Amino acid sequence: KTLPLITNFYSEVSTNKTLYEAYKNLRNTSLNEQQRHIVKESIESFKLSGVGLEGEQSDRFKAIKERLSLLSNQFSKNALKATNEWKKTLTEAELEGYGENELAKVKTKDGYEISLQVPVYMDVMTYAKNQTLREEVYKAYISRASEVGITSTEFDNKAIMDEILSLRQEMATILGFGNYADLSIEGKMVESTEQVIDFLNDLVDRSKTQAQQELDELQSFAGVELMPWDLMYYSEQLKEKKFGFKKSELTPYFPEKKVLSGLFSTIENLYGISLREIEEKTYHADVKVLEITNPDGLVGRIYLDVYAREDKRGGAWMADYQALVNENKPVAFVVCNLNSPTEGKPALFEFDEIVTLFHEFGHALHHVLTKVPYPSAAGIAGVPWDGVELPSQYMEFFCYEKEVVGLLSEHWQTGESLPDELYEKVIDSKNYQSAMQMLRQCEFSLWDLRTHMSSEDTYKVLEEVRSKTALIPIVGENRFLNTFGHIFSGGYAAGYFSYKWAEVLAADAYYYVQAQGGIGSDASRSFM
Repeated sequence: KTLPLITNFYSEVSTNKTLYEAYKNLRNTSLNEQQRHIVKESIESFKLSGVGLEGEQSDRFKAIKERLSLLSNQFSKNALKATNEWKKTLTEAELEGYGENELAKVKTKDGYEISLQVPVYMDVMTYAKNQTLREEVYKAYISRASEVGITSTEFDNKAIMDEILSLRQEMATILGFGNYADLSIEGKMVESTEQVIDFLNDLVDRSKTQAQQELDELQSFAGVELMPWDLMYYSEQLKEKKFGFKKSELTPYFPEKKVLSGLFSTIENLYGISLREIEEKTYHADVKVLEITNPDGLVGRIYLDVYAREDKRGGAWMADYQALVNENKPVAFVVCNLNSPTEGKPALFEFDEIVTLFHEFGHALHHVLTKVPYPSAAGIAGVPWDGVELPSQYMEFFCYEKEVVGLLSEHWQTGESLPDELYEKVIDSKNYQSAMQMLRQCEFSLWDLRTHMSSEDTYKVLEEVRSKTALIPIVGENRFLNTFGHIFSGGYAAGYFSYKWAEVLAADAYYYVQAQGGIGSDASRSFM
């Protein structure tokens, strides 16, 4: 009931001609640099919101925006329900390959139960020796919210996806753009869709030979014809052989309390601020409230919600709740789906999960540490969308610094920090199968852009993109687009390329800070 009202409110504001004229008149007044930027960007935003439309076109444009809001919300709900409806009870013998930590995650009173929650799914794909089980879970996961769903087709998102894409194209046409991708590019750092496609194709060309070599090595090691549900399992086995350690050897060194303490210390050293947990009633018992201060007083708050649970959509994200306005301090949410505590053990995080935490805190700090007192230009709202991943990916680099790992690690039983030998193995394995991963991300980005430039069925577009990027065919049940929230219920439509674009920027920023003295230097303090 409330979503249409909220959408309509913002639609009315963004198409208010009186307000639009007022902003245009402000251009001729005495403004500081921030104010001039805000006025310029606001005028462009008004135009892209349809302020210049009249009559039937204006009414239709508003109706499209309201409908898109409802569809995106339903897409997200369907994906969550489809994920939660699949479960399977197993014996310990059927989970051969699992270590003590993995078994503890799925232990129930009567045995073991696996689901499609991301941490559980990843464990099956990575550790389960039973190929038949891996195949079953893989197909259940990649067919969620589709007409070929393993359990039901009740939450099929395909019609919603088609309508979303059609409405986006209609919106672009009304505003005078050739396609939605061209509309999306407006206001971004990149200059054209052609520039983005060239950028992505260049990454594909530079990666494909190495990616094929990585796959050939994996194929030779496995000794069997690799299917999609085999990749993670044999990749982990090969990684163990090449680098001499198991991923499960790391997790005991990264209990939640120590990881968060180390994360907070790293942030404090980087930016000259302080973080502390405070007691406050929240929407869930698992949520932590963090207060951020500097020598001048309160800066803002971050609500931290890290564990996976059934009423939460998958993935990890930051959401801005309150901006810096007058005496109101910024507030952000950091939401993840990480490992939770098990009986007798604290939450033990995998190293990849720690990287995710650093990533999302980069977003949150971008919002909370803003000094711009205007919400429309503060934090994540103040940069082009293809630059919004810069602070998050910048933060990821610090996860691998030895000093930082020392702050993050403490064996949950012995209190020992991560041994130097294990640390060196983590660093050596950092770029393991990086070319295969690069191809996968380029595939997502190229599909996203091309599907918003074409009237073809979105899965047909995916086939065309995969003909240039894929090394292994996908199975017939693969409907992963049906749960691709970034594109259909997030803010990345025709903008998924932003991850790779910002990765380049983040690398430049990180190595500049390193050259200036690294953590604690004036350069690191001035980054945000």
